[in-house]
Amino acid sequence: MNALVRAISAETVKLRGTLALWMCLIAPAVVVGLYALQLTFMKVAARDVDPADAWRGFAMSVMGLWAFLMLPLFITLQSALLAGLEHGERQWKHLLALPMPPASHYLAKAVALVAMIAAAFIVLVLLTPVGGWIVSLTQPAFGIAGPPPWALMWRSVAAMFAASLLVAALHTWISIRWRSFTVAVSIGMTATVMGFLIGQSARFGHWYPWSMPLQVLAGEGKHLDFVVMAGLAGGLVVTLLGLVNFSRRDVD
Repeated sequence: MNALVRAISAETVKLRGTLALWMCLIAPAVVVGLYALQLTFMKVAARDVDPADAWRGFAMSVMGLWAFLMLPLFITLQSALLAGLEHGERQWKHLLALPMPPASHYLAKAVALVAMIAAAFIVLVLLTPVGGWIVSLTQPAFGIAGPPPWALMWRSVAAMFAASLLVAALHTWISIRWRSFTVAVSIGMTATVMGFLIGQSARFGHWYPWSMPLQVLAGEGKHLDFVVMAGLAGGLVVTLLGLVNFSRRDVD
């Protein structure tokens, strides 16, 4: 356990000031900002709408855009950047020569990625009311007023976070297994594009790892329990498999 704590502490130091850390703020800010900008320039006819419903609609749209498009790409980039800290300078051999269990280095990468995903979700929740406030000023007809739906947003992001852990584990394995940044990013981008189609399938959408977070919001939460459990259990299993693979091979 002490070895893992030291490895995580080292990851924290290496991440300071990096693009990976800044992306925890940039990615959710882009999603909220773009959606607020879209609504700002839309023609919205005056309507009689419950402010609470308007808030829920805005918040869920932001979260849907995040889960459908940005989250898979965010995980892809973050995992590749994390592994690249060692791949770029060929530091793996140096790390594995240290008097620490090899597993601690792999798990530190996995923990760092999960922590950054959690941070991005938190930033998304905190920035969503800012976007809603901007829309309330630029588009009063949209009907946003009063307090944002904090409870709904926190419940939704907690479920989406759990559902995303399987993808996080897969990308940790992929990015460490292959030294090429291009390979790791290409796999993630291909999987994300496939998710555009598979994620809309009522039959297969909840089985596809890259579309599981979106299923939290789709179909009135019909598959919410399944994707949360699949994300948690699948993430654990894939992490263990990746750990075994990492421990049994030489890493460049």
